[in-house]
Amino acid sequence: MVIRKSVNSTSLAWSWFGLFAILAILVQVNAGILQTVDQNAFQAIATLNTDSMTHFFTIVTTLASPLVTLLIALLVAVALYWQHQRLVGLLVITTMVGGDGVAFICKELFKRSRPTQQLLADSGYSFPSGHVFGTVLLFSILLTLSHAYLKTWPLQLGLGVLGLGWIVIVMVARVYLRDHYATDTIGSVCLASGCWQLAQTWFWHWSSPVLAFLQRRQKQPLK
Repeated sequence: MVIRKSVNSTSLAWSWFGLFAILAILVQVNAGILQTVDQNAFQAIATLNTDSMTHFFTIVTTLASPLVTLLIALLVAVALYWQHQRLVGLLVITTMVGGDGVAFICKELFKRSRPTQQLLADSGYSFPSGHVFGTVLLFSILLTLSHAYLKTWPLQLGLGVLGLGWIVIVMVARVYLRDHYATDTIGSVCLASGCWQLAQTWFWHWSSPVLAFLQRRQKQPLK
């Protein structure tokens, strides 16, 4: 199996969800500490404001859109299917689709308005960031799969550094374009990380029964 079993997945999942819940409560009560963090982030990132940076971060936003991350996940799932890792492929695509659904529900539940003076117009609610959520979830999936396909630790480390760097760039882009508050992006990191850990827990719980069912179906004679 290309996904290693971890005894800590459930604990990690609820730890991430707990952090997200705390942040969500602070968002709901409009806590002063969140306002301070968000305002300081806007002021720091505003120093980057140039036409070329706006163009760059607009491209980043396009590449990190939920549609793009979902398409990449679909390609990964298809590749796994052809390598006879069908359950893992199913896990990848269902986690991405289900995760995007969870992020959308959270947006509708918390109804946090987006920042004003957007450099790139966007609609809907702000918390959590769908772009950052999809990016973190996809990277988490790829990093987990890399342990099976990248045999040396330097390659795994390289993927980790590149992925982490890309996540930070996407987070900065969403704040720079004033489509999100910094705390929206932090919330997305927590929610996406929790979703992937929980998905792995469910996978290991249900993979054996599902495989047994499929094997029984294959052995049944055609009627």
